[in-house]
Amino acid sequence: MILVVVVLLIVGVAWSLANPFASLILLLGINMIGPGELYPVLAPLHLERTVAILALVVLFARGYRFLYPRITKWVLYFYGACLASIPLSFWVSNAVTNAIDFAKTIVIHLLYVTLVTTRRRMQIVLVAFCCLIGYLCVTSLSLYFQGAYQYTMNTDRIMGLTGAATAPDSLGLTLVTAMPIAYLFTRKPCGGWLRLTMWCILALAVWTMLLTGARGVTYTFLLLLVIAVLLHRRRLLLLPMALVFVGLLWISLPAQYKARYSSVNDLQQDASYQNRLLSWEGGWHMFLHNPLTGIGIGNYTAANGALYWPAPHRIYLNAHSIYFKLLGELGLGGLITFAGLVTVLIKTNNQVRRRLRAIDAAAREGDSRAETVPDWLRLFPTASTLIIIELLYCGYGYHDLYRSTWYFLAAASAAADLLTAREMSALAAAPEATTVVESA
Repeated sequence: MILVVVVLLIVGVAWSLANPFASLILLLGINMIGPGELYPVLAPLHLERTVAILALVVLFARGYRFLYPRITKWVLYFYGACLASIPLSFWVSNAVTNAIDFAKTIVIHLLYVTLVTTRRRMQIVLVAFCCLIGYLCVTSLSLYFQGAYQYTMNTDRIMGLTGAATAPDSLGLTLVTAMPIAYLFTRKPCGGWLRLTMWCILALAVWTMLLTGARGVTYTFLLLLVIAVLLHRRRLLLLPMALVFVGLLWISLPAQYKARYSSVNDLQQDASYQNRLLSWEGGWHMFLHNPLTGIGIGNYTAANGALYWPAPHRIYLNAHSIYFKLLGELGLGGLITFAGLVTVLIKTNNQVRRRLRAIDAAAREGDSRAETVPDWLRLFPTASTLIIIELLYCGYGYHDLYRSTWYFLAAASAAADLLTAREMSALAAAPEATTVVESA
């Protein structure tokens, strides 16, 4: 199997040298699959960093320059807050390591915004992302049915092969936040095979998510389902169907998972929840200790156990809340820049939605300068906003501040912003150009 992976990597690198856009797909695959973790012999190559550097070299060699729409600027402002947290951090070398690791996500964001300049490219990247989600589901389910899973809190919890997916909670959050993107390609005019593939990925994602035993993720999925039904024009028909769907899921769940999801009714006796409360208290004291820059990117767990956990029993526990992680690790600098990023992201989605409506209206009126907007693109701003809601809702109990989903989503919305702006400019400028030609 390792020979197949090596051959695929060689082909991917060769393709990247010929076409910088291929390097973006290759980086997405490497970060999702983690070949260096699967096969330790590949670990010394540091494939993520190596391919990221290669992608940048090829990009600049071919005359590309980074583009900086509003969202990308706020992503960089946030990364600046991460870097600013290093000098006064609790553990400087650990903060440096985490900042370097997070830089890979920033590079993917910049590559995405610069290279995804057409509707076709945007579709290719999003479909590739969904296929990688399908890979996560298939490999995780294969491990689970072979007896490889985490047994915690009296539950057999499914896990992935590599990276953050090895944690059931993180795997579940990755899957539930990918569902709106996969749904985009279940609609026409996408081809029949593509639509069938996406429905299969959605079904696998739902089942895999339920087997994680992640309560916060499952309730986030229910919230997503409710909002999606209420937004649909056929909500009165879909609502009873959704209730039947949820009922069937519950009936089909093994007893251990039903017990796990029902345990949220007795949080006072839930040791996991009580420890989270203590961890949140530690995050608040981290913020008070250094309100401007926090205790440093990636230092929450170490600082929590060493300084902020109540004596006599020290527990090295992460934030289990994106909000306390943000306050504790990055202080006011992180809070302001991240809040700005989320705000601009939502505003951009709304602006892209309005532009797409205008472009589609012009196309339907017979304007040859406008191209009809397919459903997957028309619904993308809504899907993006839904994912933001998911991440913010689930963030109360999850600490995935640096997870790639945030910054991949920001890149997709930034690219859609630039793409629709160019289409609107062309639509507005074309009549003038025609007049000049006729007068000539």
